[in-house]
Amino acid sequence: MMLEGKKLGVMQSESTIRRLHVPVLRPEDVIHHLGSPTHWQPGRSAKSVADLWFSANGLPPSVKLALDHDPAFKGATLVDAFFERPVDLGDGQRPSQTDLMAILRLDGRLGVLAVEAKVDETFGPTVQEWLSEAKGDGTARPARLERLCRILDLDPTTVGTIRYQLIHRTASAVIEAQRYCARDAAMIVQSFCPKRSWFDDYRAFAEAMGFPEAPVGTMSPTKVCDGVELRIGWVAEPSGDPVKRLGTARTVPSLTELGRVQLSKSFFMRDMLYSEVAMIHGLNNAPDDPELAIKAGKRLCEELLEPLQDHWGRIAIRSAYRSCEVNGFCNDMQRKKKAGYTCASNESNYAGHIWDRLDADGCMGAMACVVVPSFWAKHQEPGDWRILARWVHEKLPFSTLYFFPTYWAFNIGWHERPERTIKSYAEPAGLFTP
Repeated sequence: MMLEGKKLGVMQSESTIRRLHVPVLRPEDVIHHLGSPTHWQPGRSAKSVADLWFSANGLPPSVKLALDHDPAFKGATLVDAFFERPVDLGDGQRPSQTDLMAILRLDGRLGVLAVEAKVDETFGPTVQEWLSEAKGDGTARPARLERLCRILDLDPTTVGTIRYQLIHRTASAVIEAQRYCARDAAMIVQSFCPKRSWFDDYRAFAEAMGFPEAPVGTMSPTKVCDGVELRIGWVAEPSGDPVKRLGTARTVPSLTELGRVQLSKSFFMRDMLYSEVAMIHGLNNAPDDPELAIKAGKRLCEELLEPLQDHWGRIAIRSAYRSCEVNGFCNDMQRKKKAGYTCASNESNYAGHIWDRLDADGCMGAMACVVVPSFWAKHQEPGDWRILARWVHEKLPFSTLYFFPTYWAFNIGWHERPERTIKSYAEPAGLFTP
């Protein structure tokens, strides 16, 4: 029987943690729940775990294999999974935010699985370091530690060198199990690092929990923690090719190097990376796959933008490349009807504004929104945008054109399989056939 947790006050504060949820329709939906949007990039655990679990649409093979070693979790199936799950630790302080909390169907009952994902990020400060960083009320952190240690049956005086994150994440699994009236819980470290970074910290935690052999690819024996049967484990995902975190423009030198790439005689990659959304919200508007982005961008610039500029004079780039991070955030804001955000979904923008993704047919493409100042200066009568549309239709190998009322700005897209369609939000709006 599971204890109600009254002796430890483990019942959740329903006013502090939201219990209403919406489904994740794509991995990028996780971005808005991260501690910082900058955590969403290749080679970071937040993106790695979201991509893997989303594609699996169930338990990933490595996790299922490890759980199958435990009699209670053998054959477990996924009921629900929550990314960036906050768990109230019952003391009115900041909740623990688990990378992924999964509710599993066991044999006639439920079980809870907490997943702590890692690439090469650390487990954070040790307990001793965490206690020394306390500000304000000097009793809050020692009180929290004592409570978490009671849940996990640890001696708070002996865990000074243990990573605090491992303690509160594991306790979160127990607390959530109690909330779901489940008697079985597990905490798994899901490592995406080929070097098994920080495994020694996990091993030290396992030993402190009473498991002298830190389990890898399997589960530890069970330990009854506050009425819940708990086990822990470590699973390693195939590393594949090393991920460049962009050279991914997370530093000034790497962004400078990317920006210096010349796409055509007049245009550089730097011209294509500006984004008000990225600037205001601190998002990274640099490609996950720079080679594909550059390849597609060259075709856009050489075949469309250069001829356009040669004929009409200087063109102004309003918006060109968008990362999945930026476009996904912008689209989410648009769906929430926030003013100033006008991005279609990531999927519909692959091989469009998102240059570094192939579309559903495996084709490459790139798009930019441009203004032709010399044209606007001479053609401001209603419907004059059609003059420019006809010229592009007759002269350039475009795929799609979308015109807007302000300055007759328009999206112009290059694509391996051009559609040759022209649409407008400016009057006369709709599909235009020259």
